Amino acid sequence: MNDDELRKAFLYPNGTLRNKLNIQDPDKLSSVEFRMVAHHASWLLDHGYQVRNMDDFPKIHQFLFGELYSWAGQLRTYYISKGGTTFMPPTAFDMALTNINGQLDELVKEKQPTAFQYAKLLDSLNYLHPFREGNGRTTRLFLQLLAVNHGQYLDLGHQDANVIQALNNSELTVIQRFIHVKDLN
Repeated sequence: MNDDELRKAFLYPNGTLRNKLNIQDPDKLSSVEFRMVAHHASWLLDHGYQVRNMDDFPKIHQFLFGELYSWAGQLRTYYISKGGTTFMPPTAFDMALTNINGQLDELVKEKQPTAFQYAKLLDSLNYLHPFREGNGRTTRLFLQLLAVNHGQYLDLGHQDANVIQALNNSELTVIQRFIHVKDLN
């Protein structure tokens, strides 16, 4: 899809994301989306959703955003960039998913995964960026659920420009510094 086709497919003429509720006011959509995603994220955390592999990633995205967007949970088939960062081309998704599943296999076996292991997974998921929107929120929840599965909680700190830059540059040691792993017990 070219840029014009993407805009027509995903945006109303005023630039607001097309949605199932036909909300065209960007502030109202943002508010509805925030409340909906927060509610669904809390539900998943409260009910102990078990993260096993990357098949869970689009399921979580669908659960968070599915009431609002028809494309929720569907891996993108087009190129995407944001703020000067170009994300993984969709033609490389199969290879990336295999790689990330390998990381997850190792992480799941760990009794107490480290901040570095979570940083490595966060970096891989960030570059994958498989959805039109909601990648960051889905990634953070995916990591939190994985941590809860290990009796841990991740304090991901404040995502400032330094963290975003570290993610854009795949600087794992910098990313690791903003991930604080805490025991739930």
